[in-house]
Amino acid sequence: MRRGTMTVGTVLILLGVVFCCGCTEEPMGGGDLTGTVWMLESYMNMDGSMTESLATAPVTAEFADGSVGGTSGCNTYTAAYVTDGQSLTVEMPVVTMMYCGESGVMDQESRYLSLLRTAAGYMVSGDQLTITDSSGQEILVYRAVNQNLGGTEWMLTGYNNGAGGFVSVLTGTAVTAAFSEDGQISGTAGCNSYSGAYVVTGSAISIGPLAMTEMYCMDPEGVMAQESAYLAAVQAAASFRVGPGDLTITDADGTRMAVYKRYTPAPQGEDWEVTGYNNGQGGVISPLVGTTITAVFGEDGQVTGSAGCNNYFASYSVSGMELTIGPVGSTRMSCETPEGVMEQESQYLALLGDVSTFERAPETLTLRDEDGSILVTYAIAQPKLTAGEWQMVSYRDAGGNTVSALAGTDVTAVFGEDGQVTGKSGCNSYFGSYTTDGPTISIGPLGMTMMYCETPVGVMDQESGYLAALEQAVSYRMSGNELTLHTEDDSTCVRFMQEV
Repeated sequence: MRRGTMTVGTVLILLGVVFCCGCTEEPMGGGDLTGTVWMLESYMNMDGSMTESLATAPVTAEFADGSVGGTSGCNTYTAAYVTDGQSLTVEMPVVTMMYCGESGVMDQESRYLSLLRTAAGYMVSGDQLTITDSSGQEILVYRAVNQNLGGTEWMLTGYNNGAGGFVSVLTGTAVTAAFSEDGQISGTAGCNSYSGAYVVTGSAISIGPLAMTEMYCMDPEGVMAQESAYLAAVQAAASFRVGPGDLTITDADGTRMAVYKRYTPAPQGEDWEVTGYNNGQGGVISPLVGTTITAVFGEDGQVTGSAGCNNYFASYSVSGMELTIGPVGSTRMSCETPEGVMEQESQYLALLGDVSTFERAPETLTLRDEDGSILVTYAIAQPKLTAGEWQMVSYRDAGGNTVSALAGTDVTAVFGEDGQVTGKSGCNSYFGSYTTDGPTISIGPLGMTMMYCETPVGVMDQESGYLAALEQAVSYRMSGNELTLHTEDDSTCVRFMQEV
């Protein structure tokens, strides 16, 4: 959900503490409002009819200790409330001040908060809460969020670091938790796999002791410290709360120890590029410089990619977090450079046959064997400078002005694997060499054909300005289908786009 912040983070943190109050209470019984996470199903529209709430903007309510709070679809809110029998009075809510641009979200939020203020009565029946106004007309209908952990899987978003702080998960790491129906918790702690028992009684939970594999990971920096802190945090668990798409674990004092989002693992949906593989000697190493190993898990149950020299293919099957691959086949080419590429390829393809489980994070994929050892790590494949033809959108002229490409002109660049750049400059074709080293780039000198074009007006000035801008580039950046070249002062000198 796109949000434009208009409030300070401190307010959100304080509200978050309010909402956790009562999370450790026993589940509701009879007509009790408390001890339950209620999610809005429908509300009275302006015309008096009941309207279903937006699935993409969940609205929740938790009643505890005279305070009701939750999310109103975009913002979080809290308000005092009083009950007397089946009557209910809710005071003016205190609401954060964020803006969400999705259609209907802010209108729904405004209507919901307005209706909450008109509450006069309530009724709890099974897992449904109905709130009525002073005339007895139902205005808000909620459904209790299922608090059963068995059979659920989660991905960590934040944890208590053991030093008084609640921190986010390191970029490039995946920390997961799967709760089985038979009382077992398992997952990856970022480097190692872990497992153990858990026991739930109402909203109380105990976890551990936990056992784990004994790998050591160097990247990213801090991953082992994160792992230790996370495992300590979950074993301090005393209570839990399941929200519409989140799980919060707290200790005996009500302090947040871990927060997760609901996780549906799947290797499909991305083009993956290998970032590390097991060398068979207990280490996970990076691929050889100059080689690219990829994997695409198709919806048809086939995984394909490049093993560094040859293309490969295999069938695969997924069951929960279990993954089997093979048998693996490949083309039969032999590559002499870089040195060791064929040994690397053989090792990688052999590892695929040993895969037993996987972990999927938003931008990473990790394959493990039956003992939990890491076999292969992937990241989402990034667009490459050499990936086809780039269309110039704008360039910086000699006066430092950004000039858009003239309508009706074709200005392109193709960065070849052989270190040659070629393209069209609007009238002539051009060519030259280029070199890269990480994000740095050097282009030129450039040569060109010697045609003269009269139309459109300004095409020859554009051509000379564009080619001069190319030769000024010292670095480049890529984001999606956009490529920008930059000068020494980090100003953009050329901007390209590529058709997706």
